[in-house]
Amino acid sequence: MFTRLRLVMMCAISVAAFSLFVSTGSAAAAGEIKGEVVKAGSSIAIEGVEVCAYQLPTYELFACKETDINGRYVLSGLPEGEYIVEFWAPYLGFAPQFFNGVASYEEAEEIPVSGGPVSGIDAELEKGGAIEGRVSDASTGAGIKGVFVCAYSRVIAGNCVTTNPAGDYAVEGLATGSYAVEFSTESPAYPTLFYNQQSNPSSANLVTVTAPNVTGNINAQMGKPKVVVIPTPAPPAAPPAPRKHKAKTLKCHKGFKKTKRHGRQVCVKKHKRKKHHS
Repeated sequence: MFTRLRLVMMCAISVAAFSLFVSTGSAAAAGEIKGEVVKAGSSIAIEGVEVCAYQLPTYELFACKETDINGRYVLSGLPEGEYIVEFWAPYLGFAPQFFNGVASYEEAEEIPVSGGPVSGIDAELEKGGAIEGRVSDASTGAGIKGVFVCAYSRVIAGNCVTTNPAGDYAVEGLATGSYAVEFSTESPAYPTLFYNQQSNPSSANLVTVTAPNVTGNINAQMGKPKVVVIPTPAPPAAPPAPRKHKAKTLKCHKGFKKTKRHGRQVCVKKHKRKKHHS
């Protein structure tokens, strides 16, 4: 991913290489670009804005310089050619901008340099928008400190921050546009994620920012979610087998006898048969 840190490193390498080139006896380039940076709609100078020149047609970062207390800068030692200039200060809350007042390098105005100074490459910076959210452990729900959160776009300069101890973050100084948001750490326990819970940047849900507004609740749950084991309910107990009642033997008292009536045994009184007298 193309981060500002990488831009600064490339800038340093480019400057060092150029210095080496000059020290070997080649003629030093005399071209320069200069201007001043103020707050939009005012004449208030902004100190500490990083101004960078990219050489065309390769868009190679050639030189960077911060504005002084008066908001002025000079990018010197530029070889003859065409450049675009970027003004970058999200750490001051301003949206990045390319000359002349556009957000993307594709729309940036080309600046020809042919050995002399090119002045009037000024900028009026506006307050940027922001993306906010929270990064938590998918298993415990606890916030994760130190997650590297980056908002970036194909043609608009983005920004990166790290989460605080509670897992909260705010990527500020963003120009109006759509951004992919990446969440990464150095821990193998937390594989890199993209919003919204995507593992691949091509499937990331883009987040829309409208400066100077804040787009919130861009959250991430990193790591493997806790496995909740739901116990299998025990099968219902089988109903008790009906008890078998042992049939009672009917006993008749003296003078009674057993007989069967309506399917049941009963005792009936014995009757002596009367003899018939003729």
